[in-house]
Amino acid sequence: MKQLEFTTLKLFAAVAESGSISAAADKCNLTVAAVSKRIRDLEQSSHNQLFLRHARGMTLTAAGHTLLQHAREIIFSVDRMQVELRQLAQGRVGTVRVAAAGSAVAQFLPEDLKLFADRHPNVGIDLTESTSQHVVDAVLEGRVDIGIFFGPADNPELTTYEYRSDHLCLVVPRGHALARRTHVRFADTLEYEFIVLGRSSSIVHLLMIESAGRLRTRIHVQSSDALCRMVGAGLGVGVCPREAARNYRRAGDIKVIELDEPWARRQLLLGVRASASEEGLAGPARLFLAHCREAARGDGQGG
Repeated sequence: MKQLEFTTLKLFAAVAESGSISAAADKCNLTVAAVSKRIRDLEQSSHNQLFLRHARGMTLTAAGHTLLQHAREIIFSVDRMQVELRQLAQGRVGTVRVAAAGSAVAQFLPEDLKLFADRHPNVGIDLTESTSQHVVDAVLEGRVDIGIFFGPADNPELTTYEYRSDHLCLVVPRGHALARRTHVRFADTLEYEFIVLGRSSSIVHLLMIESAGRLRTRIHVQSSDALCRMVGAGLGVGVCPREAARNYRRAGDIKVIELDEPWARRQLLLGVRASASEEGLAGPARLFLAHCREAARGDGQGG
């Protein structure tokens, strides 16, 4: 049997379902002669009579029923393939790979991810939490589609968009000497022992620079929640993102104080490889980037 053409199978199915070559020709926008020839050629190449011709139309033979069953499966499969390919191109199915700084994961991403997942239930999200430098490296090396990290980012190989502003604050135990203050300079905190977020976090590096190496570190922890717990237990003071401190479930144990320092306000960026740009991203990644930029604009922060 010669290789079947998909168009021929669709014409065969149309004739079988309508019981008439003329009706199938109208449906497929072809001439009766063209459809009739396709059916004759199909019968010859299959070495089977597929239809019984009657005055009032055509009915399937046993061979015709067998072919119709397989033809419907093939047509359904091809139609489904085309739908899925369109969805992939439009970003409606697939997976987006994201790497994000811990502060973004702790503060802004959960709500944005929830809304994105509700809007695009067939798009999976592969999220990795890391330091800003590792996030940038992952984007440049192509291990992730989109990175969320702290600026500035002057690398010409990156295209960046403003995402959210992150404000660092001082967290002290209730009853601490600084607890009555609403604002404080960082220099006024250096006489106290600090609970800090990890040994390699961007916040620790920032605090070490701003303290000129005079930061007295007592305990290293891996999350803002753990930092707040340690501070609440009276083990020291700490610096962490303001929203993370405000979301701490036992907020009565701590006091959140604004840091009067220009470096306490940090800009989170969305970044993709410049060679990809927004239009060059795969569908799911393009959708996710647009979603995050829309969310940032909704907060009056994105550009």
